[in-house]
Amino acid sequence: MKPSVYQWGHFLLWGAADEKQAAETWPAEAMTFRKILRPSPFFSNLPSDYLLVTDTATDISCEPRSLKKLFSIARKTRAGLIYSDFLAKTEKGLAPHPLNDYQPGSLRETFDFGHFFILDAAAIRQALNKYGPLPSDPDNAFYDLRLKISIDHPLLHVPEALYTVSHKKRKPVKKSGRPTESQFAYVARENAVRQKKLEKIATAYLKQIDAHLPPRTKTAGREADDFQWKASIVIPVLNRKKTIADALDSALTQKTNFAFNVIVVDNHSTDGTTGILKAFAARYPHVHHIIPKLRGLGIGGCWNEAIHSPLCGRYAVQLDSDDLYSSPSTLQKVVNKLRRGSYAMVVGSYTLVDEKLKPIPPGLIDHREWTPKNGHNNLLRVNGMGAPRAFDTSVLRRFAFPDVSYGEDYAVALRISREYRIGRIYESLYLCRRWSDNTDAGLSVEKQNRNDDYKDRLRTMEIKARRQINCKERSRPFPTETNKIFAEFPGEAQATLPALSHIFFESQKKNWPGLSSACRDLAAVRTREFTCGNDSIALQYNPARQVSSGAALDEESIRKRPCFLCAVNRPREQHGILYRDTYLILCNPAPIFGHHFTVASLTHEPQDITSALTCFLQLAADASPDYTVFYNGPACGASAPDHLHFQMIPYDTLPFLTELTKLPVMKIDDSVCVSAGESCGRTVVVMESNNAAALKKHFLRLLKAAQTVLSSGDEPRVNVFCRYEKNRWRLTSFLRRKHRPDAYFAEGGQRIFVSPGAIDMAGVIITPRLADFKNLDGDTVRNIYREVSLDGESLDKITRSLTKCPTKK
Repeated sequence: MKPSVYQWGHFLLWGAADEKQAAETWPAEAMTFRKILRPSPFFSNLPSDYLLVTDTATDISCEPRSLKKLFSIARKTRAGLIYSDFLAKTEKGLAPHPLNDYQPGSLRETFDFGHFFILDAAAIRQALNKYGPLPSDPDNAFYDLRLKISIDHPLLHVPEALYTVSHKKRKPVKKSGRPTESQFAYVARENAVRQKKLEKIATAYLKQIDAHLPPRTKTAGREADDFQWKASIVIPVLNRKKTIADALDSALTQKTNFAFNVIVVDNHSTDGTTGILKAFAARYPHVHHIIPKLRGLGIGGCWNEAIHSPLCGRYAVQLDSDDLYSSPSTLQKVVNKLRRGSYAMVVGSYTLVDEKLKPIPPGLIDHREWTPKNGHNNLLRVNGMGAPRAFDTSVLRRFAFPDVSYGEDYAVALRISREYRIGRIYESLYLCRRWSDNTDAGLSVEKQNRNDDYKDRLRTMEIKARRQINCKERSRPFPTETNKIFAEFPGEAQATLPALSHIFFESQKKNWPGLSSACRDLAAVRTREFTCGNDSIALQYNPARQVSSGAALDEESIRKRPCFLCAVNRPREQHGILYRDTYLILCNPAPIFGHHFTVASLTHEPQDITSALTCFLQLAADASPDYTVFYNGPACGASAPDHLHFQMIPYDTLPFLTELTKLPVMKIDDSVCVSAGESCGRTVVVMESNNAAALKKHFLRLLKAAQTVLSSGDEPRVNVFCRYEKNRWRLTSFLRRKHRPDAYFAEGGQRIFVSPGAIDMAGVIITPRLADFKNLDGDTVRNIYREVSLDGESLDKITRSLTKCPTKK
């Protein structure tokens, strides 16, 4: 009885003990194929020694002697998978189709095994028993299967055409518009769900081979002052007479608040490009035309000429000679991101356009598959990062580019991401032009293979380097980043955030002596209550807050001290809950309340509520009903203004939020209710809504109005609380004119050591000194609130602007 032939997605599979049985069972068009519904049980119970695989889209002819050769190699090598080159039938006859050798860096799911290959059944069973079952989807499952097999068995390429392929004739499917080029298919939005599944598979594989790295936290360090220019736009060029002037015009129209130059590395052009560059350099003093001494450099070599030039600025920003920046603000946005986050590298997003600058599919390419938690690992699976790419020049000079003209940017990105965190900008900053002279869509098989093989080799080297990092890390008595994640939210256990936070806090209190001691001290703090008008005030005598209340917050002091929220500077015992791949929930080592948490960004970026508002609202909803979340502005209470963070405290601990009196209501629209007024000297604006998008919109309008009224370009001084209950958010904002009252800086007995942050403004005033705890009364507290809060006239101007309809553009 012949073995059955099975269909699994676009694959046909059948078992065979040898070449003779394989030939006898070879699938025919008229055959009926059995479906594989549960892949893991099927593969775990294969009755034959080998499993042959073809695809359904082609007719395949394999001569007996070729089958004999393949089976002979299979028996001798015990390879997990064997594949070979093939001949493709075309209108002009048979065309050789060579394939690449498989290597550890062949992680991309598009690796080409051809249309026919043989799997070793014993290798399959070992892989599933050792590394777990397969997903149900055939395409994802095969990717998972071949990665698992490759851990313990070679995937062997036979560099010889051993079968012939002809594609079956099918009715063409008409699709509207221009098709997406194949190399961009993985970033098309319609493929996003599948890509996340593939990322999960690849991440598990990297963990299995010990090449997975935890989130990177290293920054580029302080800005050096030995650069003449703040930034350089770098343009390597060879024979781009048609487009180079457009690229230079795009560079020269950039509007910035810093000095920048343009470095064009002319790789000995012969088509008239050199003359165009000389004319630009003569007209614009900050355009520098460099011709390397060496001929034949690759694009990477040209980049090295630029970054090692004394003309290169503190930051080096990419612009290809046939592309354009999308607006005059691109350079400013990129440099802002580099500076604020101290990133070694920042990558923006680009729009794919034709020669007439009209968008073509897939349009915007933003690489949103990147996450701070796993982007550096997933980069080993995908073939690119995006554009424009920008670098901290000091870091880039350490690594430099390989002197090639394909994959040089990918090589540098892999190397930097191994060590440093990378910033992303997801709006379109760049126009990537596709035209006949630069498209990769028409590459020959041989050239495409060379390109793919080069990136696979880069990944192979990178995997080896990352495995060495993990090996060294395990040899340390206290790994710096590994094992510091207590749990993830959301996680597989589906626990609520309040429940998970409670378990986490108790675990940290048990295993972290510093927190345990702080909790004992907190239990012994003294409290005193009184009223200020209609409002309740609570004083807390908490000497442990002396450091926070007395922290120097000037720019120089912040720059000199190590950031205590960055992983490398936190206590060894301090672990965290990884929150939505972006933040780490940490137990506050100097708590004001029991179960007091700091929610710190994984990346070292400045305190800025506008960029983090969506996550702030999400956190409030996730933390409900047990916790209130709040934000201290960088100039009014944040002890780490250089590192974005929120805080979480128990829901019922703040008098003002639980006893909030009725404030005058302003109607903005049907979805957002706004109240504003004065309470015990404090200027307060309250926004409520069940619509997160509408609430975010009007809160940002509030900040913008405050900036306008106060004539400030910085974030207004503000403390913000957020609660979520009954499917409704409430944002309570205290608008400030200053951080600390004058009495804070007084001498002797006149000094009041109170540094009001969000908690103080909400009615719990922290007094690290016993004298202040004993002496403060309602009148003194009201005067402090009034002194540090925005005045009533300014509030009126802000609220009037809120009630006006925003101008439509």
